[in-house]
Amino acid sequence: MQSFLSTFSKYIDPKDILILAVSGGIDSMVLLYQVVQMHPKKNIIVAHFDHSLRGSESDGDREFVSDFCEKQGIQFELKKEDIGWIHKQEKWSLEAIARRERYCFLEEIREKYQAKYILTAHHCDDQIETVLLNLIKWGKSQWLSGMSVLSRNIFRPLLSQSKEDILKYAVEFDIPFREDTTNMDMSFDRNKIRHQVIPILKEMNPSFGRTVANLSEYMQELTGYFDRESEKWFLAGSKKTNFPNAFLVSDFLDLDLFFQKEIVADIYKNAHTGSSHGLSSSLISELIRYIWEAHGSTQKSVGKLKLTKKSGILFYHFQKDEKS
Repeated sequence: MQSFLSTFSKYIDPKDILILAVSGGIDSMVLLYQVVQMHPKKNIIVAHFDHSLRGSESDGDREFVSDFCEKQGIQFELKKEDIGWIHKQEKWSLEAIARRERYCFLEEIREKYQAKYILTAHHCDDQIETVLLNLIKWGKSQWLSGMSVLSRNIFRPLLSQSKEDILKYAVEFDIPFREDTTNMDMSFDRNKIRHQVIPILKEMNPSFGRTVANLSEYMQELTGYFDRESEKWFLAGSKKTNFPNAFLVSDFLDLDLFFQKEIVADIYKNAHTGSSHGLSSSLISELIRYIWEAHGSTQKSVGKLKLTKKSGILFYHFQKDEKS
């Protein structure tokens, strides 16, 4: 996997401390195997998150990864969480809860060791699934950008590799791994896309993976452009009003409706630590109407976002506690 070598070398220095998210599946074990070949073991920490969703299978995965690390002399970190119980309490998407808790754990471990990056084993086929899933559920241009090789503290060195490449590599180097039986569970949307949708699309276009990769790269560039323009606009608003987190309502009304939506979405996500959970087209329209129509001194709160309109200035505040 020559592309892995070049990608890894581009971002990683031998002295960097790295956190590897390892489930025990083929993707993460291939990632671990490759990193071990290229990086000092003393600077590798394997982090395993046990979702407690598959009984003895979960126990087997945990023991498998732990034993592998012990034999290799690699630091091992573990967290076991009852995701099923959290799901019952929150009544939110099981997949979303699992992802949230897993990444919170990974970030805790990164901070504990002052590591440079968290490495995940996402590959090209994962990218296809992510883009298609977002297209089906969300339909906004930003979601079509999919994943990037480097996103803040998350590094995905296998992103250009196909699942087929990973399978071949595992066979060639006799890399041990565990099978996750839930990967065939069609109650999960991602599995439906993986096993039922993508094979048809690849049959219609054998280069479909490259097509999605090109689309993703383009959308990342487009999203980056909008982010930079939004940042400039917010900075100008603060200078004009002499207040941080504020802008002139008149300047907002002069914007194209499309860019108004982008501004409102950015404010909401900043208030919720980058998360867009709860953000919908109808909520964006509601917030824009508030800015358009509110007169005098008024306030509006949505989640952790609090808007205050006074003397032609819109102030946006980020609250610590969730409010309705």
